[in-house]
Amino acid sequence: MKTFCFLGLALFFVAFLFIPKISSALDPFSDNFQRADSATVGNGWEEIEDAGISASIVNGEVLIKGTETADWVRDGIARNVNDISSISFDFLCNDQFNVHIRIDDTNAKGYLEIYTWPGGVFNHANSVDGGWPGWVEITGSQSIADKYNTLMIEKVSANKYQLKHNGSAIGAALENAGISNINRIQLSSDSAVGTVGSLHFDNVIIDGGTTSAVKPSAKLSTVWGEIKRL
Repeated sequence: MKTFCFLGLALFFVAFLFIPKISSALDPFSDNFQRADSATVGNGWEEIEDAGISASIVNGEVLIKGTETADWVRDGIARNVNDISSISFDFLCNDQFNVHIRIDDTNAKGYLEIYTWPGGVFNHANSVDGGWPGWVEITGSQSIADKYNTLMIEKVSANKYQLKHNGSAIGAALENAGISNINRIQLSSDSAVGTVGSLHFDNVIIDGGTTSAVKPSAKLSTVWGEIKRL
């Protein structure tokens, strides 16, 4: 009997070793922000708000708005994730504030940050060690003012990340040996001190999560933006 029990436990242990790994994060994940207006974003998001700036839910979107009290401080939303391969989101950038997305490997210290201004070209800051590398323009890229844009960062191979704008790749894939496990994402705004403005985020999709939000192409570009700005 003892031998039988021992063999049973041994077989259970071996089988346990071969159980597929289950991620502890909520990936795939999506958020269409279709919930009641609120001063907090909710659904696991962290609000990053400098004095004078708020991040809230307004009309089924994240609205960043206010007056900058310091130069180039990031304000927006962030969340911890677990070894994701892609993130996409919609943004409307037509009211003074710049738009940023940053992905981090907080263990290896590498990060990749993308930014643009209303109607501007996209730039990247690609750091392998957490230091500031400076902005590099992505040749041939162009955001669209007064319309919703869709931006995506996708891992295409080990340590290589492709940026896509409205479904099309822009620039070459960016290599970063300091990012092996994307475990934090941040969507944010910035501007010079004293700037009054706003920025809209919608339809965040991580690793192919599904969302039933209104598609950007179905939104009235200028009119919708004006209605939702304040």
